[in-house]
Amino acid sequence: MNDYINLNPGEECDEKNRSWQGCPSIAITKGGRIFAAWYSGGMFEPCINNYNLLVKSDDGGVSWSKPILTVGTDRANKIRNIDIQLWVTDENVLWVTWVMSPYYQTSKFASIKNYEPLDYHKEFIGVTCMECKNPDADTLIFEEPRFLCKGFLRCKPIKTSQGTIIAPAYDWEEETDYMIRISQDGGQTFEDVRAGKKPKNRVFDEIMVYEYDKTLHLRARTDEGYYVGSESKDFGKTWSATKKLDNAPSSRMYIGVLSSGSVIYVRNISESTRSGMMAFLSRDGGKTFPWKLKLDTRENVSYPDLAEDAKGNIFIIYDRERNNFIRLRKDNWESDAAKEILLSKITEEDILRGKLSETSYLSRVVSKARKDIVTF
Repeated sequence: MNDYINLNPGEECDEKNRSWQGCPSIAITKGGRIFAAWYSGGMFEPCINNYNLLVKSDDGGVSWSKPILTVGTDRANKIRNIDIQLWVTDENVLWVTWVMSPYYQTSKFASIKNYEPLDYHKEFIGVTCMECKNPDADTLIFEEPRFLCKGFLRCKPIKTSQGTIIAPAYDWEEETDYMIRISQDGGQTFEDVRAGKKPKNRVFDEIMVYEYDKTLHLRARTDEGYYVGSESKDFGKTWSATKKLDNAPSSRMYIGVLSSGSVIYVRNISESTRSGMMAFLSRDGGKTFPWKLKLDTRENVSYPDLAEDAKGNIFIIYDRERNNFIRLRKDNWESDAAKEILLSKITEEDILRGKLSETSYLSRVVSKARKDIVTF
């Protein structure tokens, strides 16, 4: 295994030594084990000291392990490994993926006083995947990492009814079209497909794709004040013209199909800022979302991801106040930011009723970074 992958992290990665954390992902195995992962390390992002971490829960999200692995910077090759994403295949294989981003001699270590993260976001090499073929085992064995596809994967892949796998790994450098990656061989190789015109912006697209009634629906983030959408009637070969959807901040959403066939959509409540978090439900494939449930009403909440267990429980993970710049006191350079990873457990019936059942809950703390003194 590569030396930047640590399968036995020490206390240096414990909560007490984390200064920030965010952008979580969640996945649930056939046996009901929950995995969660997110991004941390250093003072904030982007930084050469950033790393991804993975934890697990065997009691339905009540308690969580310490980090069971971390993926840090490949200093020998000057590659930052960032933005971890989890997915469990139909065969119950856990995919742990992350994005490779180069840095250069001119790149600086992040300083909270002089925030000049030079040369971090100029390009992205692609996506690495590390598989665990028996994620319910007592002892977890991870395969050697392999190159998965081009692009920047920040949302879950899906498997279509036709058997193809779609990785919505967008292209940061692409100015004109949304890009997705499609595999015909179970995720071993991917082809690049253009999927609708982009607004004139260069932003983290954070594409999501879902299938309903043999139609693929694409949703993407913009920095124009709204989300956009496109459709494919031939399983991704060609796509309709992109159209403006609902008003939204420049922030990731989650949209996907539940086991019941309903479409669930999780996003900020605010149309302009990362404030509040709401789950919406549709029974017409995403045309309308008449049912909704508030998950959080606070500010600075973002990056929802979702997984459903075999019993129909819906687990939604997101972050709150992940950044050290939030509520930073410059007299002593300490941050009062929450730096929390939060989990809500709900059901489809909760959304239909607009209120929680006795076994559901909102915004439980999975992890809280506790290093508040900012060093330079």
